[in-house]
Amino acid sequence: MLNYIKILCTTAVIGALVGNDVYGRVFTDIKGRKIEAEIVSLDGGRVMIKLQQTGKTAEVKIEVLSKADRDYAMQWMKDKNALAAQQRAHSHEHSQTGINSHTSSLMTQYDLKENYDAKWPRLVSTDIGIDISVMSEDENKREFVYHSPNYEFVCDVKLTKNVVKKFAVMFEATREYCRLLPISTMKAHVPGGEFRHKILLFENEETYLQNGGMPGSAGVFVSRGGNGVVMVPLTSLGVIKGKAGYRYDYDKSNKTLTHEIAHQLTDIEYLSSPGSRGWFSEGLAEYVAVTPYRSGKFMAGSILDEIRDYVTAYGEKGRGGRALGEKFEAPDLRKYMLQPYESFTQDANFNYGLGLLLTYYIFHMEEDRTNVVAFLKALKEGERGQEAVDVLLNGRSYEQLEEQIAKAWKSRGVRITFQ
Repeated sequence: MLNYIKILCTTAVIGALVGNDVYGRVFTDIKGRKIEAEIVSLDGGRVMIKLQQTGKTAEVKIEVLSKADRDYAMQWMKDKNALAAQQRAHSHEHSQTGINSHTSSLMTQYDLKENYDAKWPRLVSTDIGIDISVMSEDENKREFVYHSPNYEFVCDVKLTKNVVKKFAVMFEATREYCRLLPISTMKAHVPGGEFRHKILLFENEETYLQNGGMPGSAGVFVSRGGNGVVMVPLTSLGVIKGKAGYRYDYDKSNKTLTHEIAHQLTDIEYLSSPGSRGWFSEGLAEYVAVTPYRSGKFMAGSILDEIRDYVTAYGEKGRGGRALGEKFEAPDLRKYMLQPYESFTQDANFNYGLGLLLTYYIFHMEEDRTNVVAFLKALKEGERGQEAVDVLLNGRSYEQLEEQIAKAWKSRGVRITFQ
């Protein structure tokens, strides 16, 4: 299993970090002094960091940081380089085969149908009594494989079927939610009997990091150009080791993992196309993750209040958030929507929050839903960048769309001023 994982991890990380505070880190220098910041760049042994409290940048030598922070910085640079390599690979692949080839093949292979005309779900429920099958258990290879109806879990320690069932319900419910969203993401429609989404599980965070996991993350989606895998330490799933073996911790929240699961279920045209990658790909994953979830049920009917609280505040009702405030400035929409993904992640906390507001707007606030459907279809047909966004604009200027978005969110208590 470990060799297999190392091969996978040479590909790029999409939506790399999970959680509400992973974009800032408390750095410690060799004298024990601490400061909260995020890495902006690493060049020639010098680390450029952005201070969380003031927003200002500062340059420090990597050797003055603690060993843990030096390792973190080097991993950050490795992931950045891997992402750039994937972008180049995707660019070549799309120029050769067309960006819609993967989803088209899924639809043909499994006889899948678009669901753009379906109603938006209000309550999505999955069977909490799902069956779990033990496929193989190899102590020597440390490879233990379990199946739920639509997922394959590959773990490096042995688990009971009951423990697997407890966390598998969340994965199954997320798939069902993504399947019912009327955006025709076909990867969520593929029947589990013929194809199961792969999840790689690790006994502890150390093993997770050794095999390509992201420092400070609860899990990560690793793309392979088509299906991809989600990598997760068991601790993020609420699985802990007791005297009698591994058991499920009911007090552990694993809500943030749904963001990465949503990435795995999102068609590559929505996930990687210029014009949607960033604001929409992350906005969609945030949309799924913020939807209230409990015991195999997504309560989509109450998502508006959740999104508003999550984007504007932090810690409301114990659920974390982006803390953008009820009144904030945003970059001009054209620059924001068309920026490279590398730029998007440099201010990820803000950009993810704004992406969620924009995604909710095009899903639910637009007077004419044909705009978002036409936009998604254009992505599936290979439109990219400005050409794809032009379909969403539908004759409007960026300034007109900015006014409409600002007006719609103002009526719901969020004041956005586009620069």
